[in-house]
Parts: sequence; structure tokens; C-alpha cells
Amino acid sequence: MSSNAATPVQPQYTYNPTTKTYHLVHFTTPGCNNDFPNNPAAYARLAQAWSQNVNGFTNQAITGNPWNSLFSAQQTAYYNPLVTPIPAGSGAVDVAWIAFPNRLEQYLGKNQIPPNPNNLDMDTLYQLADTGQLGQYQIPQTRCPQADWKGQLEAYGPYGPRGWLDEYCEFSVVRNSGGKITRIDFTCENPEYFQTLWRIDPQTVADVYTSALNMGTPQNQWVKVTVADLTLVDPVTGGRVIDPQTGLPAYNPLNRWNSGTTAVRTGSASGFSGGAMHLTATPNTLQTELGLGAGATVQRSAGNTDPQALICCGQYGQNYRNSDPHIGQSINLAVGAGFNISLADPPGLYIQMPSFAQYVLPADPKLPRGARASDCWQIVRGFEKIIDPITNAPFPGSFILHAAFQIPQAWIDAGVSFTVGDILIAGKNIKWGSQVAATLEIALFGRPIAPVVPAPQLACVIPSTTIQAQPLQIMFQNLWNAYYGTKINTPSGVQMVLASNSSIIPPTLRTGAANVPLALTYAAPSGTTPLPQPQWPNVVFTLPNGQADPTIRTAVIGFNPNVSYAVPGNTYPSSSQLLNLQVSVAGNAPAGVRGVVIVPFGQTFSPAITPAPAFLVIASSTTA
Repeated sequence: MSSNAATPVQPQYTYNPTTKTYHLVHFTTPGCNNDFPNNPAAYARLAQAWSQNVNGFTNQAITGNPWNSLFSAQQTAYYNPLVTPIPAGSGAVDVAWIAFPNRLEQYLGKNQIPPNPNNLDMDTLYQLADTGQLGQYQIPQTRCPQADWKGQLEAYGPYGPRGWLDEYCEFSVVRNSGGKITRIDFTCENPEYFQTLWRIDPQTVADVYTSALNMGTPQNQWVKVTVADLTLVDPVTGGRVIDPQTGLPAYNPLNRWNSGTTAVRTGSASGFSGGAMHLTATPNTLQTELGLGAGATVQRSAGNTDPQALICCGQYGQNYRNSDPHIGQSINLAVGAGFNISLADPPGLYIQMPSFAQYVLPADPKLPRGARASDCWQIVRGFEKIIDPITNAPFPGSFILHAAFQIPQAWIDAGVSFTVGDILIAGKNIKWGSQVAATLEIALFGRPIAPVVPAPQLACVIPSTTIQAQPLQIMFQNLWNAYYGTKINTPSGVQMVLASNSSIIPPTLRTGAANVPLALTYAAPSGTTPLPQPQWPNVVFTLPNGQADPTIRTAVIGFNPNVSYAVPGNTYPSSSQLLNLQVSVAGNAPAGVRGVVIVPFGQTFSPAITPAPAFLVIASSTTA
């Protein structure tokens, strides 16, 4: 096993000796990774932007869905470590699950409960996990209290070039000219981080891609990733799309080097493509994971002994994943035992070291003495061990962001002739990347602390009950036009739009900005119908105290009643509504993050309505 030579960033806490508590200064970049090791000023800008984004995701998670009558901020037991002191000695606990997608087994495999009509063996499931050729298979629309195979069926989702890899671990496979695997890249990096890093410096993102995809690879397979390769292209004009926030090209998360499970490294270098740099399945986002964590803290009358019953009752996450039901139950049990909980800093989901017990290397006489299958596991980004500043002991697991499974260069130099495809797992050659995925886990690290007030027990959530219009996502209008207008073909045969792979990161407007075009998607209240122009709702941005911000003026200039896409974090597309806005910011507007409320036609804004947090950022026009 080899590792990158980087040094982890140290999470920053202040300590209060009187109360014997720690206070997180800012959220640390994922895996304590530093993509600006030689540029402290750039890292400081990245760290500030990243912490601001994660703080927004956290506040959104804690607020939950205030428009649903059975869920509100007062009932979550999730805390924000930026504002909640952490008692000394509060250790982190790990919640881990197998990286192989369990929904493939549940809906297509043998010996499942309830039984499915497919009964495919594991060899076939491994192949499907690599190819995503799932167009011939449909799964039940009704999954609560359990999958109903006698009811209506729908296409297997999530859609996307790697959509079915929905356990927060995705991979791409390199094969030689003979079809044997030579390298498998595994990633659990969240897309929000790459969007944030891109807004600091697109060239650094291109360099990160190049370095990661080349690490440990023979030079004749090296790639050179450019900013142009990663740039969002206008689907109408073919020109690059400029992000109004930065004045730089916008990012395409499904670019040439981060799309699908096949990476081409044979033939001419100009034909090279593919790789796995960050997660792309629509539910594989950090913002959604934080929301799941907070939603799972709510204690339910249905109890928490059955993870499927609990996820159906709480209406968080996706049924039958290895991840969501297990995460939800683990968090719910911790809260039920008398704790509040939050993801430990740095928040994220991380690859763990595989179990190599069933790996067998070929009997090659040129293998160096002491060679082991674990030598093929190479940490590309992140770290095997990180010290927890609160306990001064290692976290109970790894913080690996990206790993490659490939033959070490030392073996090649020694004359070893075999490749990854000749290694055995459980007596079978590695034909599919998913065989390796089945031997490793993904984990998150929670930090439980004693609560101030015990969490109450509530009834189950009533699905699809939206009382107030629910803001979903906001971005600059030209970015929305490009993301939503770009169609993506998928292995399942279901076409999707690139907007499903955008990120829920609020746009930043400068003080003094006038009539900036923004697009806001939202879920309309249950039972409403499309509105004629005179009845379009109003949009109010709010201060941290929940009051309307008088320094921000908003005009609704357009309305689309039928926008269909998978809102980032969701498994399936749904019908949303879209408001086209023009937003102006006064020169004296205070810098900071704003919430938003959608006010129905004929009504006035009321501070009693809980705003959706972190939907806009105001920055001073004098700030560099």
C-alpha cells in the first residue's frame, strides 16, 4: 500500500479551559487535503469559501424542511460545531458500509427480501455495476413499507454516466489492449468541493485532475487535463460559459475526465478519456448527506430497530442502499441513547482500506519478496490516518478521498508480467472494478455530545406534504440555461439534464450590483396549479435574524411551471417550478449569507415563516 506524500491540514479549534470545551473555528477542507500547498493565500480563500458553503449546508440540514408540518428545526438533534461547543474527550464514532451498490442486489439479485423477479447471480451483478446497462430492468415505484413488485414499476435509477453507483463511492476502469484491467480509480470526493475549488482557481482543478489520474501510471498512459476540458459549454452556441461570480469559465462536473466507468488509455493520447475524480450520481452529494444526518436524528414513534421501517417513517435518503438506511439508523440510535450528533470535522464520506483476505497474487517468480495484494492499493488523495485534535488520538478509520488499484511500479521494474486482471478475489480473476468495490467500505465519522434537551418522539412524515413553497436551488441565469439545456445520454437509456449534476451552492453578489439575472427552482405547495403572470409569487431574501433584507430588491420577471430534473441530491427527476429573477443589492448592504422565502401572490412576507438558509451571499464590492 502506498500513499501520497502530502501533509494533512490541521483542523482548527479553540479551547476554553473554564468550560473544558472545544469550538471549531472553521470547517476543514475534505480529508484535511490541501490543494494549494505552496500558496497559503489561495488556500485561505478556499478554506473560507469551503467553510461558508458547509456551514450553509449544515444550517439547511438543521432547518430541514420547515414547510412540512411534521418536521422543523426544533425537533432535530443535529448540531453545528461552528456554534455548539464540544466537550473535551468527545470522541468520533465511525459509521461504515460496503461500497458495492446494494440496490443492485436488492432489485436484481438472488435471495432477496422481498424477492425480485430477476434473480441474477453476483457475476452478472458485477458486470452491471461496471457497465450500468440497466435499461431492460425496472424497479418498484413503491418502496415503503417494502418494495412492491406487484405495483407500478419505473426505470432503474439514479440516471447518469455512473448514477447507479449510489453508495458514495464511484470508480472508473482502465483496460489494456487485451481487455484486462490495469487500473481502477475509486473516488468518494464530493462535487461541491470541486465546484468551490474551481471558483478559486480553475487551473488548480485541472492540475489536480492531471496529478491524480497519472499517479503511479506508466508514462505512456499519462493524461494532460486542461481548463478547456473541464469548462461548461453553451449547448446552443458551443462557446464556453462564463460564471458571472468570478468572470472565469464555469465548471462542467460531467467532463471528459470524470464521466462513466470506462477510462481509455490505449492508442493515441489524443483519444484518452475517462476517469473518476469526484462523485457524479445525483444523490452522492455532501449537502444531501448532511440533510440525511439531520433528518435521521428525529425520533419517530415507529422506533429505530428496523432501518427500512425507520427510513420509510422519516422520509430521508433512499431505501435499500447500504448507506442511507444504515446511516439513518445509526444516527437515530445515538440520539435515542441520549446524544446530539454532527459529522466530525472534516465533514465528508471517506474510502476505507479494503479487506485483502481473499486476494491472491499470481505465482510470478519476479515478484519482489514480501509482495502483497495490498501493495496495489495506492492512496492518491487523502490519508489513511488523521489525528483527532479533540482526543489527540487517530480517528477510527481512514480519510481516503481517491485511491487507485494498480500494479506498483517496483513490480513492473522487477519484470512482473501480470496485471490487475490476473489477481484473484475469492478465487476469481478481477474482471470488474466492482469486485474490488465489494471488498472496501465507505465511512463517515460522527461526533456525539450530550444534548441540552432530549429529542421528542414524533409521528411519521406524511410524504409529499408541502405547505409553503420550498426553495430548491438558485444560480446565475446563464449557468442554469447551460446546465439545464445540456442533455446527457446514460447507459440506462434514460436521458438526463446536466442541471442534475450542478451543486446547491449559493451565488455571490457584490454590493451595488443591479438587476443580476438569477434562476430559482422551487417545489410548489401541494395541490397548487401553474400560475398566470399576475399571480407569480414574490421572492424575499432574509437576514440572519429572519427579517426581510431591505437592501436587496428582487423582481420576478419570468416563470416556468414545469421544470423536470433531479435536484442535486435526489435520486430521481421530479417536477419543479422556476422563477427568473432580477436581483439588485444596495451599496450599503452588509456582507454575509442570506436566506430566502417565496411569498405567494396576494400575501405579505411574515418573519414567522422559516427561511431556507444559505441561498445567497453578499460580498463587499471592495473585497478582492
